[in-house]
Amino acid sequence: MNRRERTLLAQIKQDVLDDTKPLAGALRKCVVLGGHAGSAALRDWAQRELRGYDGVDLADIPSYRVVVAPLQVDAAVMNGIVTGQQISPGQLPDFARDVISNELPLRMGVGELEAAARRVMDSDKPLRLALPQSADLVRVMNHEIGNPRQQITELHWGVAAPALMGVLDQVRTALADLVGELRATMSSDDDNLPTPEQIGQAMNVAVHGNRSRVVVTNAQASGESSASVAPAADEEPGLFGTTGRRIGAVVVGMATVIGTAAAPWPLLK
Repeated sequence: MNRRERTLLAQIKQDVLDDTKPLAGALRKCVVLGGHAGSAALRDWAQRELRGYDGVDLADIPSYRVVVAPLQVDAAVMNGIVTGQQISPGQLPDFARDVISNELPLRMGVGELEAAARRVMDSDKPLRLALPQSADLVRVMNHEIGNPRQQITELHWGVAAPALMGVLDQVRTALADLVGELRATMSSDDDNLPTPEQIGQAMNVAVHGNRSRVVVTNAQASGESSASVAPAADEEPGLFGTTGRRIGAVVVGMATVIGTAAAPWPLLK
């Protein structure tokens, strides 16, 4: 094992603590670290963060990637153009109200997410993400309006810079937690890579949000050491955190949107 392999964890730590460095570099090193250490869980998580979560079930997307974003419309009206007018999910056609809401999973990889955040901050305009089957929704809504002089042209989510930056900050924090948890379970003079069990425990805390009790026995003269892990009694393991954690995040975000929501769009009255 060469020195570079032994210091992968230190390199990840340096990348994570430098806020000017893109997250992709640290995540790629996590892929390599997971390969050397035999941890499929670390490789899979890092690769998903790099490549995105397209095609992944909502239940398998980390809760920190689910944000709350208002629904917005652009429209052509008799006196001009309406851009970015906020509407509520209740103003969608009946068949869409149960499947489309202000809760939005951000599925793009971190590179695309960082680029989007920069664009939004530079332009001071929200990121526009189209709704599924938005063209069909627009057609139905225009039919319901019934006025050729008032026509919706686009329907989308508007994702503000704080939401994008918040997701990126959560990824960076998860990486920092991962390094911290691994260093806490490895002896300071350990030249070996972390074990799959150590990485699994660190992932459980850093990514999945399941805090567990860890007991580490210091190395004795023989050089042996041991560690035991027991889940906290009030935590239920989940793929990406407890149900309560996800619901709590959504409730807080929804309260923000409801508190700042614009009045219903007059064209839909």
